[in-house]
Amino acid sequence: METVTAKSVCRVCTGKNLQKVLSLGSTPPANAFVKDLKQPEQFFPLELSFCNDCGFVQLTHVVSPELLFKDYVYVSSTSPVFVEHFRDLAAAVINRFKLPQNSLVVDVGSNDGVLLRPFKDKGMKVLGIDPAEKIAAMAAKGGIETLPVFFNPAVAKDIAKTRGKAKVVTATSVFSHVDDLDGFVTGVRELLAGDGVFVIEVYYLYELLEKNLFDTIYHEHLSYFTAATVSKLLKRLGMEVFDVEETDTHGGSLRVFAQKSGGTNKIEASVGKFTAMEAAKKLSDAATYVEFSKKIENNKQKLKELLHELKSKGKRIVGYGAPAKGNTLLNYFGIGPETLDYIVDDSPWKQGLYTPGTHIPVVSFDELQKRRPDYILILAWNFAESIMKKCAGFSSFIIPVPKPQILNIIVEQDLNTIAEAIKKEAKLLEGKTVLITGGSGFIGSYMVAAIDMLNRKYLAKPCRVISLDIYITGQSSRTNLIKEIDSEHIRYIKHDVRTPIELDGPVDYIISAAGVASPVYYKRYPIETIEGTIFGIKNALEMARQKGVSGLLYFSSSEIYGDPDPNFIPTPETYKGNVSSIGERSCYDESKRIGETMCRAFFTVHKVPVRIVRPFNVYGPGMKSTDYRVIPTMLSRGLHGSELTVHDKGSQTRTFCYITDAVTGFFKVLLKGRDGEVYNVGNDAEEINMLALAEKIAETVFGGKARVKLISYPDNYPQDEPRRRCPDLSKIKKELGYMQKISLKEGLQRAFAWMRDTGS
Repeated sequence: METVTAKSVCRVCTGKNLQKVLSLGSTPPANAFVKDLKQPEQFFPLELSFCNDCGFVQLTHVVSPELLFKDYVYVSSTSPVFVEHFRDLAAAVINRFKLPQNSLVVDVGSNDGVLLRPFKDKGMKVLGIDPAEKIAAMAAKGGIETLPVFFNPAVAKDIAKTRGKAKVVTATSVFSHVDDLDGFVTGVRELLAGDGVFVIEVYYLYELLEKNLFDTIYHEHLSYFTAATVSKLLKRLGMEVFDVEETDTHGGSLRVFAQKSGGTNKIEASVGKFTAMEAAKKLSDAATYVEFSKKIENNKQKLKELLHELKSKGKRIVGYGAPAKGNTLLNYFGIGPETLDYIVDDSPWKQGLYTPGTHIPVVSFDELQKRRPDYILILAWNFAESIMKKCAGFSSFIIPVPKPQILNIIVEQDLNTIAEAIKKEAKLLEGKTVLITGGSGFIGSYMVAAIDMLNRKYLAKPCRVISLDIYITGQSSRTNLIKEIDSEHIRYIKHDVRTPIELDGPVDYIISAAGVASPVYYKRYPIETIEGTIFGIKNALEMARQKGVSGLLYFSSSEIYGDPDPNFIPTPETYKGNVSSIGERSCYDESKRIGETMCRAFFTVHKVPVRIVRPFNVYGPGMKSTDYRVIPTMLSRGLHGSELTVHDKGSQTRTFCYITDAVTGFFKVLLKGRDGEVYNVGNDAEEINMLALAEKIAETVFGGKARVKLISYPDNYPQDEPRRRCPDLSKIKKELGYMQKISLKEGLQRAFAWMRDTGS
């Protein structure tokens, strides 16, 4: 075979009406890592063609498989995520099709035997087929017999003759690699038993488009399938698809179950559902792919701008993961060793080599400690979560797709903690719509991001979020305070909650979190504070009544207790409060009190299922120095080498609740709290005065190097500050199983790490 050939015939329908829709330039093969930089490399065109007859998308040029696969360096078992994925797949196939002991399972493109090993452990006879000779030998040495050949009808006939027919033939992450699909499918049909099953896993074209996963385009991936095009191909060759499902590997893969035409398995409804969805998304329209090419260019520009900005500030950036997809991105975007000092990869097969085309050195994990970076660009983005866990000592990561964004490890850990804590209650959010007012503020941002995390990890049907915010304090972003969220399920709207809320469609839950919470800001904006709270909750309640919501969560405040009588500390929900109606703090305190009264009235008169929370001094990542509340102010001053200032004598006391504990409590009240009831949310331990807090921060965060200083109250700070504040949490603990887990010391360290790493 020639080194490269141009494809003029569609491999699905054999038509010749092909149209070029995307070009990523010329690149070397994505797994052709370089040992000697003096040796010349081979570059080949990387273009996509669209078949106007059947809607199939494929590479325009085919590189010789001998060149691509004989010295292959990708080993599946280096990824714990893949090991678990294939273990689950093997168990599912055995259970679903009730495979008898000693059934023959053949895996084409078996790599190091990662899928066949669990089949063998369950008593199946297994055989691998993989042309990568070194990897095939490694698999055989590990107990998985592997033929180092390319699969074709002749190989299939020989296996069937010498070993019998196969109950299962699998092709995971290999079907897209094959040019001669007619020969491949004919071989599968020859090898399968009459009731045998062919299981295919391929990159899913729909997800590639939706998530901008252009970097999964490289010379090994000749074909980009949909359920419709797989079905057309197999039908033409005497086979049929009887079930389709989607998996989360590689950012979204298609798993197809097929059999010989007229086989014993019934055709499931999933086949029709997938093909209908693909038609609705216009996957058989060439214009869809022309628009996709524009999206890639936008991604390229934004990532290069981000990396250039960081480098201009003297930041050291490295990569993590040297997968084929990463090499597509690096080559097309023109990112080389001038930007990335090195790339870490866990495979010893790649370490000591250079990336194809861009010549960035590939090193082991140990290099991270020797030459510590400021940022890690995760090129193996489909393993981002496990990579960030492994890099626990590092805080700032860049994800390049579906659009470039910086992730902070502290925030990601916090969101995972919240999602894990409420995953059972969160089942009530599946397929629902949640409206969050103040969704770009400190607490609102966490609640939006926590639902996004739930969608990605735990919810079978995504929860839709509508976030409203007016950004009065100027500290909120137009999207989310703690991270950028690129999700079709999250919608951001700029809206002043003092005006009525008008939304089409259903709303199932409302979280009323809009309001000015910092004393400095509510002294500056007293009228806006009052109106935002009172009109905001009134408009939210009206919408709740109209939409017939399942729950409305109103954010009141521990400030409604005012300066509590010492006999009522810890303060229970039954305490009536001691608030001045004309003091400097009253714009906030009294508006929150009337908000509670209004909630109770709507519950009594209109049966609106309101639940009220009174947060006690919530803090954490996301609170910037410009928030002016005590903890972010002290952390910021210490970070910049200034004294930690404490108002008056510093004898006033508080308890502080870390954001993960607080948001967990808020969700528990929203989803499981009793209608019409009020719940304190906070930390009932570690009551501390402000002088002691400053000293604790100086010691635990700054190693005793920060100096503490007592000062008078500044003019911009409202008077009548409460002397003590500590919640009685008996109610929420007993009814909803709430408990705080993060100590003040740990919380302060986490909040500071976020502020330091983000420059906030």
